[in-house]
Amino acid sequence: MKLNAAAEMIPITWPEFAELHPFCPADQAEGYHQMINQLSDWLVKLTGYDALCMQPNSGAQGEYAGLLAIRHYHESRNEGHRDICLIPSSAHGTNPASAQMAGMEVVVVACDKNGNIDLADLRAKAEQTSDKLSCIMVTYPSTHGVYEETIREVCEIVHQHGGQVYLDGANMNAQVGITTPGFIGADVSHLNLHKTFCIPHGGGGPGHGSDWRQSAPGTVRTGSQRRADRRHAYPSGRGFRGSVW
Repeated sequence: MKLNAAAEMIPITWPEFAELHPFCPADQAEGYHQMINQLSDWLVKLTGYDALCMQPNSGAQGEYAGLLAIRHYHESRNEGHRDICLIPSSAHGTNPASAQMAGMEVVVVACDKNGNIDLADLRAKAEQTSDKLSCIMVTYPSTHGVYEETIREVCEIVHQHGGQVYLDGANMNAQVGITTPGFIGADVSHLNLHKTFCIPHGGGGPGHGSDWRQSAPGTVRTGSQRRADRRHAYPSGRGFRGSVW
């Protein structure tokens, strides 16, 4: 994790990438478009989602964009009043800040003595906030290093009360080849490139399910294209086959 491997840094020395002006005409950047589209397809398969946005330029921006997508989703269903975000005490530390920036009220869910989400507390708080429940932000595996055995049940409980599941991808590297956020039952995630893709800090676009394509904020599909070459190099250098590197 967080190893900026030399092999993944090589593409920044290639003039075809390094000398391309950010505002060049689209027909002069077909190579970048091909690379970004291929990388998007890989990440969609890797996450089990239906779509991906590369616009955010950091993990925190990815969280914020994902939460805005959740807000827009509820508003599109005439449920814009949903503004409660459940966050387990084992979640990634940036989650409460992102939720508050997105205009949500944070309600903390307790963990048991083994570090797992306390399902009894989750059920109680989901019931108490049912009419205003927007989402839960859960990190899997958690910052305690725990693979929640009840993660799918956690998702089901939140969905039963009209909420959405934001699965923080901070520890995505521990899922690769084992499971996917989509299989688990999550609706939105972000991926930290400096943790899972061997590049420097910065870059954390959200992925989302099929109901979310019109909910992602803004219209720009990509952020800094100068990061795309490095995050493309890592999976391609390991013979990406759709689910296992």
